[in-house]
Amino acid sequence: MATEEEITAKIGGLGDDIKAAKSGGKPKEEWEPLLAEMLTLKATFKEVTGKDFGPPKQDKKKKPAESQGGQQASDKNKEKNAKKAAAKAEKEAKKVKQRAEREKREKEKADSLAGVGQDNFGDAPLVQSQKITDKVWTPIGDLKPSLAGTKVLARGHLQNSRSLGKGTFVLLRSSLYSVQGVCFENADAGISKEMIKYIVSLPAESVVDIEGMLTVPNEPIDSATQKMVEIQITGIHCISKAKSA
Repeated sequence: MATEEEITAKIGGLGDDIKAAKSGGKPKEEWEPLLAEMLTLKATFKEVTGKDFGPPKQDKKKKPAESQGGQQASDKNKEKNAKKAAAKAEKEAKKVKQRAEREKREKEKADSLAGVGQDNFGDAPLVQSQKITDKVWTPIGDLKPSLAGTKVLARGHLQNSRSLGKGTFVLLRSSLYSVQGVCFENADAGISKEMIKYIVSLPAESVVDIEGMLTVPNEPIDSATQKMVEIQITGIHCISKAKSA
């Protein structure tokens, strides 16, 4: 009986012949007998050696070292993901805390401003003829730079008003004279956001009393007859509200 080496050599030779026949385009009838002979030799090879012909099958199982390395990589990924989750949770908690603190500050501010300057604006009560007042009104035509720095009270028709940021500008008219009034939100001075809203809401031609400090503007006010002065409004009360257009 042939040895393992001899059988292996014959199988190899037949394999080469079959490949050459196929690549040369020869018909199956010519190389099929060679294939049958090679299969017979492979069966003989197994009888002689007790194993199948061909290269040994590789063990697909991971080596212990590789398995350990994979486990270490998995552990690192878990640790990395855990750190990311913790950082995200910490960031969200910080946002919630900041939002709560901001809302608290806003509420405290709103509470502190509640009722601020309520007496400084609004509709005036009906005038009782028998009631005596110590108020002194300064005619708009008499408002001049020489009175700058003094507190004045003026009555007239609200010709117009315009908003600007947290404040408003008004033009007060009486007879042939007019003066500009300025009012900006200032909690320390008792001027609230509600007061600004009230002034802006007054219909044009309403009769109002304006109280405030007379100042000299940086530039002449072309829209008013009293160009060189303006009133820094600290109080305004509507005496007679005009009908809205």
